Amino acid sequence: MDVKASSDIQAIRQLPKLKSLLKKYRQVKTMQSGLLRLSELASTVTDMSSFYCALESVIKSLLITDSFHIVLLNQSRQLSLAYSHNSKEERLLSHLEQNHWHKSLTHMVFDECEAFHCSAAERMALAKAEKIALYGSSCVDWLGVPLKRGHQVIGVIALQSYDSKLYFDDRDSQLLQFIAEHLVTAIDRVRSRELLEQNIRQRTQKLTDTNRKLQQEIAERQKAVKIYKAMLAISEISANNQPIEHFYRAIHDEIKTLLPAENLYIAQLSDDATELSFPYYHDEKLQPPKTRLLANGLTELAINTGVPLMITNGSIYTLSEQGDIEQKVFSLQYPLENLPKAWLGAPLIEQDRIVGVLAIQHYQNIHAYCYSDLELVRFVSQHIAAAVTRIKAQEAIQRSHDELERMVNKRTQELQASNLNLRMQMEERRKAEQQLYFEAHHDALTRLPNRAMFSDRLTYALRHVKRHPNHRFAVLFIDLDRFKLINDTIGHHAGDEFLKEIARRLTKCVRDNDILARLGGDEFVVLLDSLQSQDDVEEVASRIITAIEKPFDIEGHTLYSNASIGIALCNHHYQDANEILRDADAAMYQAKGMGRGRYVFFDESMREQLMASLTLEQELRIAIKEKQFELHYQQISDLHSTNAIGFEALLRWQHPEKGLLTPSEFLFMAEESGMILEIESWVIEEVCQQLRMWREHPEYATAFIGINLSGRHLTQTNQLNQLIEAIKANTVEPERLILEFNESAFSQHTELALKGLKKLKAFGVKLALDDYGAGLSSFNFLHSYPFEFIKLDRSLIRSISHNAENISLVKALHELGGKFGYRLVAEGIESQEMLDKLHDVGCEFGQGYHIARPTKFNHDDVDTDLPKARA
Repeated sequence: MDVKASSDIQAIRQLPKLKSLLKKYRQVKTMQSGLLRLSELASTVTDMSSFYCALESVIKSLLITDSFHIVLLNQSRQLSLAYSHNSKEERLLSHLEQNHWHKSLTHMVFDECEAFHCSAAERMALAKAEKIALYGSSCVDWLGVPLKRGHQVIGVIALQSYDSKLYFDDRDSQLLQFIAEHLVTAIDRVRSRELLEQNIRQRTQKLTDTNRKLQQEIAERQKAVKIYKAMLAISEISANNQPIEHFYRAIHDEIKTLLPAENLYIAQLSDDATELSFPYYHDEKLQPPKTRLLANGLTELAINTGVPLMITNGSIYTLSEQGDIEQKVFSLQYPLENLPKAWLGAPLIEQDRIVGVLAIQHYQNIHAYCYSDLELVRFVSQHIAAAVTRIKAQEAIQRSHDELERMVNKRTQELQASNLNLRMQMEERRKAEQQLYFEAHHDALTRLPNRAMFSDRLTYALRHVKRHPNHRFAVLFIDLDRFKLINDTIGHHAGDEFLKEIARRLTKCVRDNDILARLGGDEFVVLLDSLQSQDDVEEVASRIITAIEKPFDIEGHTLYSNASIGIALCNHHYQDANEILRDADAAMYQAKGMGRGRYVFFDESMREQLMASLTLEQELRIAIKEKQFELHYQQISDLHSTNAIGFEALLRWQHPEKGLLTPSEFLFMAEESGMILEIESWVIEEVCQQLRMWREHPEYATAFIGINLSGRHLTQTNQLNQLIEAIKANTVEPERLILEFNESAFSQHTELALKGLKKLKAFGVKLALDDYGAGLSSFNFLHSYPFEFIKLDRSLIRSISHNAENISLVKALHELGGKFGYRLVAEGIESQEMLDKLHDVGCEFGQGYHIARPTKFNHDDVDTDLPKARA
């Protein structure tokens, strides 16, 4: 009794297992039956309509759903619906048929030539990424495979599931691919029945082993063979001598045969291990990145880990040197929107040093890679690192070889002069030398002769004149107006095109025997040879001016320019080419000064002016070095009380030969050469020293001193800062200084000058606008600028004796001063009549010979003749 009960209990325990085996057996039997039926249909079909109808029952028996549709390429190479067994998607399929299936999942399978499995969530993600368009489909899962004839895709078969509990898996994908193969066979059979009937006698029908275990073993074996071949191919690629970019592409192509590796990149670590560059980058979503600093990304994670790793589904899998796989939680702070579904990478190791990373990523499938792929990516990374090392070494060897070959060729040319091959090389060398000579003697932009070639020809012309006194020639020095404006406005490329057009126009203006050259920038010169008279020179110069005046159409812009031409005629006193070029240049500057767009012949007076300017500049530099300057002080008085309120420091140059010179005789040269800043630094030191000495004399302890300064201090930030530092270094009473600027300081850089004035005002000095009334004299200076004094120009003051309007103007300026916060100072008061009129209209302060003449006195002495100053 006990034995029987024990047997019953054991039988009851085995019952679920037996039921499970029975269920699997029935599934296998159903699958085998369906596949055999499909195989029979594909091999015997003669009518596609009957085949499609029979296909419905086969799909229903094999898969979780019988809702499917089939699209095929039509004669217009567009996808067209061939069959549909899906009443729920009739509107969708009708819409797709009218719109050629663009932006649909079916079209994606057709484009990518591989099976595609997409859930409802993934389909929404594709729609948001604008890869597909939603047309209201209600399916919860979707599976499609391409219909292939060899390597050619002829259509797509797709399944839809509408049950939230039924989803497709890899088994369904394999079965659907099997069905797709037989569907293509059926299509080909119908379309080429005669060919199939002919071939069927020559071929034997392939026997299909439907045993799943055997098929799996065969697939594994095929995969192993495929991996072996790919690895062998990678080894061969690594051994070949080819450019590195070709090597990367070939490696990528081989990896794609083994893995879904559309997105692959190779990162390279800099020698100092601070930057990453990307010599190879192929990605379906991202553009190749630029070289960047090391950060906290996936590439850096592979570098820090030092072993192959795989990131998927929130975990990191690493492969140790011993082949062990370790799993960790992915904890890197990385933006989720940029994180791929699966990431596979391995460091590139060169002589135990990590030099880069090989990385493969997949944006859709978290199961894109498996554990065995870690060993594969390690193998590939080793070959890449070895190949990169070898290629670098080969490049170094090639460079050494090229250098050695160059030296050997050079020695060969010296030793084998009679060899035919050497003669051919020497001919090539001769051509190269000719080209080099041409490039050395011609302008690279305009292809005109350059300065060197022009000087050679001009020297030859001078020698020819020495031998043939009746021979005449002239040099035209041409400078273009507005060229810098063109360059700064529309760019240097347009400036280059402008110069090329200038060269073409000038070439048409000169004769065949003349030499046209470009010296550089916008300067051109012409050597007019074999002249009959001066009229010939004027005719060519006029033609040039007329040609340059015509508008230029450059890159859609209409530009205008003029030519200023200086002309130097041949003369027997010229000894070299530089002299005549110098004189033609001087005449050109004379032409610019006369209004541009004209030509001027050189005469000796221009040389005298140049020599005088050069001499003045040299003497001025010596004067600065030897401190030949001195200051004279002119009193500024209160016109109501006649008391002195301060003085204006007037610069004088005690020239060792010419005597005492006023600023009008040398200051223009100081401005032009930039020496004005050194002179003004000396003036500031002297004035501040005088103020310090006056502090010991109560009658001058509060006197102001005005200094005239260049506008460069306002438009150059560094000069303004140096001015403030100089005043700080020399006085603790900046409020006793009046810095005077005239209107020219604001004419071109008004905003910058105003900013500089405000900075000086904040520093503590007083500001004065000098020579008001001599120029345009904008009223804007009265209320917008922080001047405490407006100094009326002596020309305005001189005119008040006979011009009542100017008296009214002074009165109006005085009234505005009360509103805008400035005081008037009249310059050049030469008579009591002038003083009285100015007093009557309210002018507060003044200076001039009628009040006091400029006086020089030492720092440690106060001239007793000077009036007593008051605050």
